[in-house]
Amino acid sequence: MNNISSTGHRQKGLSFVGWMAVVAIFGLLILSFFKVFPIYNEYFTIQSVLAGITKDEKVDFKSKRAIWVSLEKRLAVNEIYSIKSENVTISREDGKTTITISYRTQRPYIGNLFIGGNFTESVVTDR
Repeated sequence: MNNISSTGHRQKGLSFVGWMAVVAIFGLLILSFFKVFPIYNEYFTIQSVLAGITKDEKVDFKSKRAIWVSLEKRLAVNEIYSIKSENVTISREDGKTTITISYRTQRPYIGNLFIGGNFTESVVTDR
């Protein structure tokens, strides 16, 4: 019989299966990044659109229609087509105008799984 001695060859490093597990985990992380990044990129773009609209002197903040038209143009320029008028709330109270965008987004992830989020962003202006 062959006896395997404890002083024999010891494995150094990962086996093939170990490397495949590391590659699979790394691949899943990369896939997740590429699926989540556009969702947050859209959110950050919406934040900048709202910040920009408050600084625009041409917008009449007493008119909800003027605010929506300006907002719609800015969203289109930034290629944000998921925001509809029902996602936008414009209110005026005590001389301050509040613009709130609240929306839900979901994108395909793997197979029949989806990844998404609920986002709400508001700005208040004194005009």
